[in-house]
Order: sequence, then C-alpha cells, then structure tokens
Amino acid sequence: MTTAAVGQQIRGLEDYVGCQLFVRKPSGAIPTKAAISVASELTAGFGSIGTVLERLKEPVLDNRLSVSTSLAIAECWLTPRLPNFYAICDKFDLRIDTTHRLVDLRSEEFDFVIRFGPEPDNSQESVFLFDGCVVPICTPEFAAQYGLSESTKSLTGVPLIHVKEETTDPGWLNWENWGKKYGFEHEERSAIPEFPRLSSGLRGAKEGLGLVLCGMVESFSTLTEGSMVMPFGGKSATRSEFSYRLVSLRGRARSKTQNDFRDWMAAEAETYRREVDLLLDS
Repeated sequence: MTTAAVGQQIRGLEDYVGCQLFVRKPSGAIPTKAAISVASELTAGFGSIGTVLERLKEPVLDNRLSVSTSLAIAECWLTPRLPNFYAICDKFDLRIDTTHRLVDLRSEEFDFVIRFGPEPDNSQESVFLFDGCVVPICTPEFAAQYGLSESTKSLTGVPLIHVKEETTDPGWLNWENWGKKYGFEHEERSAIPEFPRLSSGLRGAKEGLGLVLCGMVESFSTLTEGSMVMPFGGKSATRSEFSYRLVSLRGRARSKTQNDFRDWMAAEAETYRREVDLLLDS
C-alpha cells in the first residue's frame, strides 16, 4: 500500500470518529493524544482478531463426534458400549449433550441426535436403533413377598410406583392402561410417591418400594444381571409406537470417524435388539 493510500485511509477514519488522530509532518505522522489514549485497547482488539483468524485457518479435525441424546440413553445404553467403539476407533473427540428438548440439527452443531419419536421428515437421515418397551419390574424379594408370578392377575394390595414420564408416544402405558390391556385388577394407591423420571422410579423399585413400569433401556442391565425381575414374564412387556433412531442432517458431509460411529451404532443396536428379544422370550 502506498503512502498516499495510507493517508487516505487515515483521513477516512478521522472523518468517521470525528477527531484528528495524527499530525502530519515531513518526517511522518505523529499520533495525537486522542489516538494514544486508545492505543492499548486497539492493540488488544487487533490481537484478538488475529487470534480468531488464525483459529479459523486451522484444519477441522475429522475425529470429532458431537452427539445429543437423553440422559437415560447416555447413561444406560451408550456409555456402557463405548469401549467397543474405542476398540475400532481409539482416537476420537466425543462430546455428548444430554437433553430432552428437540434439537434443531440445521442450526446447532451436532453431528448426530439419538431421538425417541416417530420417523423424521426427509430433511433428516435416520438409522433405526430399537423400539421403546415398557415392562413391570421389581426385586426378586418384592416379587416373593407379594406372591407375584406369571399366573398373577390382580395388583390389589401391591404397592405400585408411578412415574410421570413426559412422552407423546401414544403406545406408552401407565398402570391403569397397562392393567386394562393385560386384564389385571388394579387399585389406585395414593400413598405411593410419583417420580419424575424412569430412572428415579427404578431406583425406588431397587429399594423395594414397589413394582414399577420401567423402560427397557433403563432396566435392561438390572434384568440381565438378576437384581431385578419381570414377575409376570416377558409377555407383560409392551412395545411403544415410537422408536429410538440415530438422526443426522441429510446432505451434510461426514468424516470417516462419523461414518464409523454411524455404522457401529447400527451394529450395536442390532445386537441389543436380539438380546432384548431373548430376554423377553426367556
């Protein structure tokens, strides 16, 4: 840039701020008191701009994975299986956000969302993972105490744990509707507390407070290890109308790590579906 061009830029800046910033002399331009008074702030500001620009020039790492899901899926399903993904991809930067709100993939920086709901619209790609499922469970000791078995047909006198699970799934059942579907006599007990989440209801059932209608995602590990049981057998489980899906924005480029994660999730979900089927059939 020529000296004349620099001078023109300075005059334009002085016109913009409304004061003189430099005194022109044959030896060069000397900053005025006004310019000197803001020099430190300007230096810091230009430094910040430079740092940001350098950051923008850095290559985007292709090992980043950003996933949004519910707390239940993160804690009960995804995290216990992550060591299997490390076995095939040991260098990845995983960020998990747990929320029940509806994430907008077009405006938020998530690679994937694990979502419980109906099939998404055509703007999104989805991989079916597994159905939702709700089943009555309790501890073996509780089942023995109240004589609960596959031949039981009455819940009268049995403490029931109620869960205020917020879902719009039309197939999700509370105790009243579950009892009607399976032909159980049902009595409402006001003394049993209502929990806000399935995980809280499951904790209450583990402590022997009662029988709980629990999601398979939350209860699967406790059922397979034997600390909880399905006293009425697998036939008492109800599949939901909604399902769990791995959702991403259609048309968005994915890295190899992200594609590997997508394929791995599909394979893990297939294995899990088989395990659930075996559990319910046993």
